[in-house]
Amino acid sequence: MSSDHNVLVFGPAGAVGCAAAIEAHRRGAHVWLAMRDTNKTIKGLSVSDLESKRYTKLQADLTKPDTLKKAVEQSGATTAFVYTVFESKDSMRGTFDTLKAAGIQHVVVLSSFTVKGPAEDPKNMEGFIEAAHAKTEVALKESGLASTAVRPMYFTSNVFWYTEGIRSGKVELLYPDIRFDYLSPTDIGTVAGAVLSEPRFRSQHQQVIPLCGPQLHTQREAMGIIGDTLGRKIEIQELTEDQFYEKQAKIGMPPPVIKTITAGMRKSNEGHDSYPDHAEVSQNVSKYAERDPMTLADWINANKIAFVAA
Repeated sequence: MSSDHNVLVFGPAGAVGCAAAIEAHRRGAHVWLAMRDTNKTIKGLSVSDLESKRYTKLQADLTKPDTLKKAVEQSGATTAFVYTVFESKDSMRGTFDTLKAAGIQHVVVLSSFTVKGPAEDPKNMEGFIEAAHAKTEVALKESGLASTAVRPMYFTSNVFWYTEGIRSGKVELLYPDIRFDYLSPTDIGTVAGAVLSEPRFRSQHQQVIPLCGPQLHTQREAMGIIGDTLGRKIEIQELTEDQFYEKQAKIGMPPPVIKTITAGMRKSNEGHDSYPDHAEVSQNVSKYAERDPMTLADWINANKIAFVAA
């Protein structure tokens, strides 16, 4: 089996992982779908897709070294897509060491735009989200593996936080006039899948690919776009930070994550520019995906069913 055309994708049931798998497959790779539970449905891949000779499910868990060794040996892959495991006690160093020993040569890791510059910079250790991703990037570098850290900014899918309000026509927002870039998870995964399967996109050492959505919108503007796309009017009600914390906690967001997000939003509201390089960075989706990125309206159109009242 030629390992040059075999790739491992961990977390294919997630939106980014699924898109990475689809893109690698589109570019000619045999995609091995590494899952803790191989019976789990992969939204985005049909039964006929999974019956294709170039998609194969296999059982593997990023936190269990013995399953990783078996997955690499079974697939013959030399490249792998992984996500950050927040619960890892060693920032995934053991995971990366195992993958390398088993034969993986290049890892594409889903990181975060909150990591700025060199991952080891002390400033990257200040907040929960950036620290978890930065430590994972550092562990990957220390493993000696060639790697690509994909650092996406604001996922458009965060709009799902407001599904109930969008359905009812009344959305509650913290700092509605701060800007976000609204980056589609599909675009993030497509970039990852392209790098995973195309040697021409990979460095022999460590590389970083920051990603932003194509357009900056305030949250208020975004809700206007969403309303126009869905054909309804959406009223905005502003929340306090305490109210935002309570709402996010109710949907299951961990307290450290809420605090980090709130701090970032507060900083933006005070005038900090989170997107000084947007004009340049927003070109990266097109560069690697080799197509135009999805706009917010595109993404809403693709996910309309989620915003229809049950």
